[in-house]
Amino acid sequence: MALRCPDFYGVPLITAHEDLVNSPRVGDGGSPGVTLTPNMDIQAELTHLRAERDRLRREVAEKDEQLVDQRQLQRELAQIRAELQRHDQELARANAALERSGKRARGGPYTP
Repeated sequence: MALRCPDFYGVPLITAHEDLVNSPRVGDGGSPGVTLTPNMDIQAELTHLRAERDRLRREVAEKDEQLVDQRQLQRELAQIRAELQRHDQELARANAALERSGKRARGGPYTP
């Protein structure tokens, strides 16, 4: 059975029973002469989980910062596109005025 950490969703905590079942013992590959008490096992697991939680929190903060940067860039891009559209409209008006001026210079009919 895995418990959920209340302040960080999705990170399972190892129960004391699972921790004891999976902990190293003398003669089963652990360090000879070293037997960890259940409390030491739990403390080691908690330390590991806290380090993982902190790493994940840093990663989330970094992603949030990237998202804020991306949103700012999208706003700037939208402003530049709007400015470009205004310039295109201004250029179209200037081209139309130039065309009318050229027609007048050639003696063609005036169209406002």
